[in-house]
Amino acid sequence: MATIQLNGRSASKPLSNASDEAGQSSLSRRLIMLWLVGTLVLLPVDFVKLPLNTTLVDCWIILALPIFGLSFVRGSYTMNLSYAIAMWLILVASFASTFTAPSQRSALIDIVKEVYVYIWFVTLAAVLAKLSARDFRRLLIIWSAVALLHGLLMLAQFLSPEVWRLIASIVGRSSEHDIYRPSGLFLNPNSAAAFQLLGFVPLALAGLSRKVGMSLGVLLFLTMLTTGSMGATIAFVSGLMVSITAILLIGRLGLIIKMLVQLAIIVLLLAGLSYYVVSHNQRYQEHVERILLGRADRSSDSRFTLWEEGMDVYLDQGVFLFGVGPENFRELGAKGKTLHSDFMAFLVERGLIGLLGLGLFAAAAVGRAAYMVLVYNKYPDRAQLTVVVFLAAMVAIAVESLTHQIFHFRVIWLVLAFQEAVLFKMMNPARDVTAMTRAPNGPLHNLPGLVVRSDVTGG
Repeated sequence: MATIQLNGRSASKPLSNASDEAGQSSLSRRLIMLWLVGTLVLLPVDFVKLPLNTTLVDCWIILALPIFGLSFVRGSYTMNLSYAIAMWLILVASFASTFTAPSQRSALIDIVKEVYVYIWFVTLAAVLAKLSARDFRRLLIIWSAVALLHGLLMLAQFLSPEVWRLIASIVGRSSEHDIYRPSGLFLNPNSAAAFQLLGFVPLALAGLSRKVGMSLGVLLFLTMLTTGSMGATIAFVSGLMVSITAILLIGRLGLIIKMLVQLAIIVLLLAGLSYYVVSHNQRYQEHVERILLGRADRSSDSRFTLWEEGMDVYLDQGVFLFGVGPENFRELGAKGKTLHSDFMAFLVERGLIGLLGLGLFAAAAVGRAAYMVLVYNKYPDRAQLTVVVFLAAMVAIAVESLTHQIFHFRVIWLVLAFQEAVLFKMMNPARDVTAMTRAPNGPLHNLPGLVVRSDVTGG
């Protein structure tokens, strides 16, 4: 007979039954990890468009979503009510506006996508909350590797027009451009920039040494810059400033100074190398100037024009509470155009109620990220300071959404799910049986948001 210690009490089970359950648990764990890893790998493969504007990652998610959804139904994890209320307001406005929308089909498709993405978010958070520290860290490392490899592809596209044309031909995009913006495996360079921007979340949480993490972070930032996305750059700076302020407020001035000195050294070295390469190649120099500076006036002017037209449509239609219907501005305003702003799009297409829902959703996300920092400050043994990266990410997403429509962007919901899972583990350390791992430089340490327990025994 085998004796198993459970919460200080002994329970006896036949050894054969215990082995069978362990085998089933191992199989379930492997299937879950396969699903999660496949999701991370397929996230940047955006060029394969399927019906209803879905991609390969959506097919992969839906493949197992009903099965793993049981983790939420049967588990002890509970989604924060703030998200549910915000999503309810968004859906109420969306359904109400659909009845009078010029294109009801477009509106309904958009609603179905949002319901699907929200269910995936809730399920994913529940699944992640149950992972061991070892598996959680593996996912963070894989996610970081995917972002960095995708960034290297973008860097190759920037350095070599031939590589860009080859990828463009594969993804079905026109390769006849006087000036091009690398986008990796995405069709849109702004989407690629947002994906790279949020790659800082797993990189910060993966438990790498500070020097390695900073070096890879600077590389990730350079790959983001190759897209020429000013929105992503401003979002990054905004998130960085907020995270530094948060660290200062909890009294870690010494750590900030040390990190900034190390970061400055790494940035100067890479900046010097980049300047040398660009300054000795006329094409690189012209390319940098045109994608970073030459587009600024034209991009801002076109957005202001769209926003003015959006307000005209909103006022002319007189649908102040519910809007003209999801994805219906393109039917009433500039044909085929979007508003390039989540907040503006929600106001015009879902009215004041939809905008209120979006505002509550953003407030909940930022508020819970800030709460994680407060929990760390009060219980530093439950997490590492790197959880502040969630606050930086939520602020960056909010800033990015001012000039881009990214509400449906899958990686944003992935970050939200990881945030919920880490916060759940921070607030429920007694439920988390984690595996101890060694830091790159020696001592045992806790993984982000998790606690190493020494009171779990077995017989």
